[in-house]
Amino acid sequence: MTKFALACGLALSLGIAACASNPETPAPAAGSSVAPASASGTAPATAQAAPAKPKLVCEESKPLGSLLPQRICMTPEEAAARRKAAQDAIRNAQNNNTQTRASSSGG
Repeated sequence: MTKFALACGLALSLGIAACASNPETPAPAAGSSVAPASASGTAPATAQAAPAKPKLVCEESKPLGSLLPQRICMTPEEAAARRKAAQDAIRNAQNNNTQTRASSSGG
C-alpha cells in the first residue's frame, strides 16, 4: 500500500513538472509567415533576423505551506528588481519596528 502511494505521488509530481516546463523550441503558429527550413538544411533569412530570446534566470522556491518547489524564471533585470524590492520591504519593516519601540519606551 505504501509503495503504491509513493508511486502515485511520484507520477503526480512528474506530471506537474512536465506540464509546468516550457518547450525549448515552440512550434510556429498555423498562420505564421515564417517558412520552414529548406531541404538543404539552411534556415531562411527571416528566421536569422528574428530577435534573440532574453536570457532567463530560474530559481526554485517552496511556497509557504507546501513541500513542492515551484520554478520561477525571469530575466536578470526582473530578478534584480525583485531582490531590491524585497530588501526595501525588509528595511522598511525594520525601520517601522525600531520607531515603534522608541516611541513606546519614551514615557
